[in-house]
Formats: sequence, C-alpha cells, structure tokens
Amino acid sequence: MPLDLYKRLHDAHRLIADVVSFKGPHINHLTPRTLDIDAVQRMMPEKGIAPKAVVEGPPTRRCPILLRQTSFKALSEPVDFRDGDGWRSGVHTARFGEIEQRGIALTPKGRALYDALLQDSRRLVAPAADGSNAAEYMTALQEVFAPFPDSWDEIRRRQFGYFIYSLTEAGRRNLSAPDADLEALIGAGLVRFDPVVYEDFLPVSAAGIFQSNLGDDAQQDFSASPNQQRFEADLGASVLNPFDLYAEIERASIDACLSPMSPATA
Repeated sequence: MPLDLYKRLHDAHRLIADVVSFKGPHINHLTPRTLDIDAVQRMMPEKGIAPKAVVEGPPTRRCPILLRQTSFKALSEPVDFRDGDGWRSGVHTARFGEIEQRGIALTPKGRALYDALLQDSRRLVAPAADGSNAAEYMTALQEVFAPFPDSWDEIRRRQFGYFIYSLTEAGRRNLSAPDADLEALIGAGLVRFDPVVYEDFLPVSAAGIFQSNLGDDAQQDFSASPNQQRFEADLGASVLNPFDLYAEIERASIDACLSPMSPATA
C-alpha cells in the first residue's frame, strides 16, 4: 500500500488503517490478567511503559466487582510502504497491551446500581482524552461509588452479585444435618460462599481502552447503544443471556450443597 493512502486511512480512523492496510489476520492486542491492576498501573512508568491515563471500570475496592482494565499505549512500529517501484519507510501504530482485573459477576439489580453510579461519576467529571484530569476523575469515581457495598456478605444479602456455595469441612462431616435452610447452614459454618468471577466484557471499558490508542483528540462516547437484534440476525443465532448463565451457576452450587443434607441421603 502506498504511504499516502495509508495516511488518508490513518487520519480517518486508526483502526481502519490497521484493518485495511495489512493482509490477513494479525495480533492487535493481548489481554493478560492481574490480581492488582493499580500496582500494574503504577509500575508501567517505572519500566518505561506509557500507560493510558485512567483505569477503566469501577474504582479500587476491597471486593472487586465486574471488570477493571488498563493498557499501555500502542507502539509505533516501522513499516515499509510501496512508493512506485520502490519502498518508503514509515510507521504504524496499532498493537497495544491490555491488562484486566476481574471481580464478581453482578446480578441485574447490582448492575443497575453500578451503571447508575458510573453515569453519576462521569456527570461530575468526564475523563479527558489527554488524561489531564485523571486524578480528579478517579477521586470522583471513588466518592460516587461509596453506596455500593464493599463486603462479600452484604453484596450477597442485598442480591447484588452471584456466588458459588460449597460445603465447608464441617459441612462435609455433617451430611445428614436436618436443617436444610441455606442461611442457617451458612450461619452454622457448614456452607461457605465465594464470588462468581465476571467473565464478560464492559462496553464502556472497551471504549476507553480503544480511545486511548486512537489519539488524544478522539472523542469519547460512553452511551450504551447495543443493537442485539441486528447482531443476532447477522449471526444467525440467539445470544445467551449472561445473567441467566451466572444465575444457573449459583443455583447449581446451592443444589449441590443442599442435596446431600436431605433426609433421603442421610
């Protein structure tokens, strides 16, 4: 491809230039997972890596929810472009590293609260594309999210998140326990609960990650406007509801806990 055509595509949209200019599939980005994304964000500059301005998603919490993401900015790589019968040297900027930290999958009730709080935080401080107000945005995010419970037990009791239930060692020794009430079993130390890990994607998080690699003058649009019907029509199949899948994981774990405690199996 001639360099001038590449530049026209690049100026229109960097992802268009990436897709059109290079033949066949190629790696755009990889997504390693971390348990402490704030540490990664702090360490990247120490290693000479330029991170995006803010970590996308919810703020730092004791009990992580949904998905937090950051990335290092796309690298400029040397590329030879056609120039008549010869070649001209240029650069292409596309490949970047995305890093994520995953928390608990939220119920529709929990997700509704999360979405409302996220919108409230962005009404207070909209993150600037150049990162100039990153500190102000993160402070607003932390303050606005204060109403979202930050203990596993409260998240569970208020039905904001999905959990996997399992027998404790004491529970396995008392399979014939007559009390099959889940809350009573938890209170007696016979059943424990652990968060179901969120394994899906956040459109807002994705928007922020890609925006940070499209140039500082790219516009941010965080409004959710999915066209599921059109997508399903093009796909030729229905899309599974993630809430249903997480709920089934939780239900199956409860059934597995209570079944061996029923009188019939004593």
